[in-house]
Amino acid sequence: MDLYNFNPWWKDGKVPSELLGKKRKIFSEINGYLNKRQMLLFTGLRRAGKTTLMYQIIDDLLKKGSRPYDIFYFSFDEMKYDLEDLIKQYEIEVLREDICKKNVFIFLDEIQKLKDWASKVKLLYDMNPRTKIFLSGSAQVTIWKETRESLAGRFFDFVMKPLDFDEYLEFKGSEIDTIREKIFEKDIKRHLTGFLRTGGFIEALEFDEPMLRKYFKESLLQRVIFIDIPQTFKLDLPELLHKLLMITASRPGFYLDYKNLGNDLKIDQRTTSNYISYLEYALFLQKLYNYSRNLLTSEKKVKRLYLSNTAFTLALNPEVDFSLILEQFFVNSLEAQFFLKTPQKEEIDIIHTRDRQALPIEIKIKGKIDKEDIKILFKFLERNKLQRALLVTLDTETAYRKEKLTVEAIPYWKYWSIMKRVHGKEI
Repeated sequence: MDLYNFNPWWKDGKVPSELLGKKRKIFSEINGYLNKRQMLLFTGLRRAGKTTLMYQIIDDLLKKGSRPYDIFYFSFDEMKYDLEDLIKQYEIEVLREDICKKNVFIFLDEIQKLKDWASKVKLLYDMNPRTKIFLSGSAQVTIWKETRESLAGRFFDFVMKPLDFDEYLEFKGSEIDTIREKIFEKDIKRHLTGFLRTGGFIEALEFDEPMLRKYFKESLLQRVIFIDIPQTFKLDLPELLHKLLMITASRPGFYLDYKNLGNDLKIDQRTTSNYISYLEYALFLQKLYNYSRNLLTSEKKVKRLYLSNTAFTLALNPEVDFSLILEQFFVNSLEAQFFLKTPQKEEIDIIHTRDRQALPIEIKIKGKIDKEDIKILFKFLERNKLQRALLVTLDTETAYRKEKLTVEAIPYWKYWSIMKRVHGKEI
């Protein structure tokens, strides 16, 4: 096996500049963990920047004086090799001594492609206390019970996401005064439209519409549902994964009932549930639970399903309603976990929870807000002894009050105002 193409710094002591890209916020976040014994695990969607982050860490290690030969990188994305064989070849041909005798940095990319990876990495970690291990996976690899148990206490997990809206503006070179949003209204709306289309994927920032659809459908979605997931789980029906994605894209936030969905697809309920869990594993779906103070009750109630990125929805359903794509944008951006649907047909899009406090958030992207749009928010506040709610609107900006209760309406494009309200900060 040719390890040298994976490790060009062994020859000249440098990471090629074309592999480095621009540093993101997460780079500084992980600095404090580099000297810790535990492995660092980077999980996230394909093409979100995990490999680039690894190269940036390698470049930083080299600049701080680490020997090029003490840094080993390998990707399991296309290569079907065993970890023990890789390390043995590295010891013989590059280190020229046992790995346990050196302070070595091991980078293993797309680790979920390695069969029984958790047990093999655990052995490498336990047998070599001087070795610092970095892992990446294009999947929610920590979701599985056996992984959490076998690696308990041995890793720190970081989620590598596409750019958020602030990073997107930075990468686009746009300077917007976030406390003077009204002045930049047109710019914010234009950039938000671009962000929804590209989903914050760096490679896609300059693509036109045909390129975007081709990139997300072929390079990302189809690659994962027809190759990556079937290879991992030995699936018989990869086309069912595609159908589930299409259904979710056609109706962002649809109410998930496994039995009814299975009947519609002519697939049994258990298979439908399993295939949705595979898409969650691949980080393609975001599932929301019906809010209850009792978490067990929430688990048993009806759920809502969104794709994890607006670019996926727009690539699969270019005609999706603007109000629905904005609803998904806030669900994705706020990492929402809960919504509300009562037996009385009362519905609220997002119930955001922080420090055991709930904040109801309704998305109403329409020209005129009426009493019915805020009535349910006030009911929720009264029922749960809360004082404030948020209404994300098209243009309306005002505060609706009822005794000590407040529903604050803010236009969707006032992104930072909304985020500050959600996170409990006043402007």
